[in-house]
Amino acid sequence: MRRYESVVILDPEMPDDEIRNFSEKYSSLIKTSGGEIIKIEDWGFKRLAYKVKKRDRGRYILFDFVGLPALINELERQFKISEDVMKFLSVKVDEEVDLEAFKAAAQKKEAVQEDPVEILDAADAVTPLVASSDETDRETIPVETVPGNLEALSPETAETSQLGTQNDNLTTESGDIGPSSALDAEKEGR
Repeated sequence: MRRYESVVILDPEMPDDEIRNFSEKYSSLIKTSGGEIIKIEDWGFKRLAYKVKKRDRGRYILFDFVGLPALINELERQFKISEDVMKFLSVKVDEEVDLEAFKAAAQKKEAVQEDPVEILDAADAVTPLVASSDETDRETIPVETVPGNLEALSPETAETSQLGTQNDNLTTESGDIGPSSALDAEKEGR
């Protein structure tokens, strides 16, 4: 089985109860066709990039599900028939999905959401990492001397910093361009 996501843009004037009916209708279609619903999300109203069916807003619904390729064909056929669907897009997320492993992971996630106290207890048992001697011996470099921070560099600091290696320079027919061209020009007295 494959995992798919379908995003549907619905008429913004549809009432909430009709949107629930729409979601239930297509989730039952997915289940009767041998698929399994992972999640259905209502993303709400969003402004469209261009007008669709004389509307500049739409209500977005995401269907995340697992099924066979024939299921996606039927689902898209139903979306085309429905007058409430302004646009839709279906994408294959994963080629092969182990449905049993996926369900087990979903049940584990639900168990975690139901009892967060156990997670906190387990987090308390973790020992903090201690920095190695290599990390503690490093010196702190002030922001003014960090390469790439050109606004913070004074002219004296800019000349002494190692900005603009030869790999950083880009050349064109008109001359050098790149992070070190201004410094090179200043050094060469151009």
